[in-house]
Amino acid sequence: VVLNGVNTDVFHFYDTAELRSQMGLTGVKVIFHATPSFDDNINNIKGGYYVLNLAEKMLNENVKFVVAGNHPDGLKVPSNVILLGKVSDQEQLAKYYSMADVTLLTSKKETFSMVTAESLCCGTPVVGFKAGAPEQIAIEEYSEFVTHGDLEALYSATCEMLSKNLSKKEIAHAATVKYSKNTMTNNYLKLYEEINAKDKQF
Repeated sequence: VVLNGVNTDVFHFYDTAELRSQMGLTGVKVIFHATPSFDDNINNIKGGYYVLNLAEKMLNENVKFVVAGNHPDGLKVPSNVILLGKVSDQEQLAKYYSMADVTLLTSKKETFSMVTAESLCCGTPVVGFKAGAPEQIAIEEYSEFVTHGDLEALYSATCEMLSKNLSKKEIAHAATVKYSKNTMTNNYLKLYEEINAKDKQF
């Protein structure tokens, strides 16, 4: 298996103390959710419904949810949720990943999960639902995936990850080694060379 490559020139760890200050998030645990579309429809495959339910469950905790993605006008969210709308600037997206303490992935199905790879490259662990691919491509010690739709398990996994004293630089380094475009390219070259060598034997 050759994993998709992440542009680690953009998706890497950033110092985000200034961004946290600008957003009023200094001293607050930040849970980040990145998605193409965000709403409260339980049938949306990206699972915004579960993000909102988890936010409601954590209203009395020192936690803020930051959501990047298109959303319907007038969408009602708990007071601990910040809706950014669509974030087109990739570097800005990487800074949001870096700022977070946990990235939340609530998809029902994923074919790879660039969100998982990008978040880890930015030094942020991932918690989410088992969706086919994310739990297979993630770095085990920096991620936790639970059965889809199990809000209590998602809550427990999120709280546990938030309580860990993980090094963002160590996470980012491990992820860069695993997901970088250079790694992807080298793995493809190695595969082609192996196939070519076998062909020459015949």
